[in-house]
Amino acid sequence: MSIYQYLYPNFPHSFFSGCWKIKIKRLALLIVAIVFMSAFSASAETRQSPSEAPKAIKNGWSPFQFSVFNPLQLFNEDKDIVGLRLNLVYGRNADVSGIDLGLGVNSSHNFTGIQIAGIMNNAAGDPGDFMGIGIQIACLGNTTDHLYGIQIGGLGNGVTNDATGIQIGLVGNVASTVKGIQIGGLYNFNNGKNSSITGIQIGTFNYSDNVTGIQVGLYNECINMRGIQVGILNHIEKGYMRFMPIINAKF
Repeated sequence: MSIYQYLYPNFPHSFFSGCWKIKIKRLALLIVAIVFMSAFSASAETRQSPSEAPKAIKNGWSPFQFSVFNPLQLFNEDKDIVGLRLNLVYGRNADVSGIDLGLGVNSSHNFTGIQIAGIMNNAAGDPGDFMGIGIQIACLGNTTDHLYGIQIGGLGNGVTNDATGIQIGLVGNVASTVKGIQIGGLYNFNNGKNSSITGIQIGTFNYSDNVTGIQVGLYNECINMRGIQVGILNHIEKGYMRFMPIINAKF
């Protein structure tokens, strides 16, 4: 037996046991540190770089736009305009909020404010879910996917989906679902499956699948009715009397 074994009978076991405990603790801390750094690195990699920033941030907006004919305009069509846009022939931007004036065509995705065009206002496009909020006035016509406001068209107005407000067209108005008033010189037509109007239709010819309110015209037609039809000939497909002159009604 050596002197170390005599003085420290448990020397090898106690010493190496202590060393292993220390090493295991250090190894555990190292593993935790590696996992933490890996998670942080992965999170950093998933963040968007400045060049991959969302479109609204990347493209920004401008308080003024002047367009001759897109793309001949101060700012490209991806820029949002918040303020005033002036168009000579054809102006196009992503979203426009404010006043939109043009001699030709004013075009955008979402629109909020007042649009006045010599030919046409358009606030629509793929995927067909853009909104026009405010007033659209044009010599030819106005279009949008969703309307919350007023459309006044020299010929007509079209809304792809729902309209809440007023449509006035010299020739006619088209929408899928209407809550408000449609006034058309020739026709008001609500198209699409289960089209409906809650309000008033006034025109030579009026049609909607479902009507809650009043239809006034030479010929009025619907499938379901909760209200009154007034015209030369009135047709309620599921009415008490399907065809009636002058007045037809169902409640």
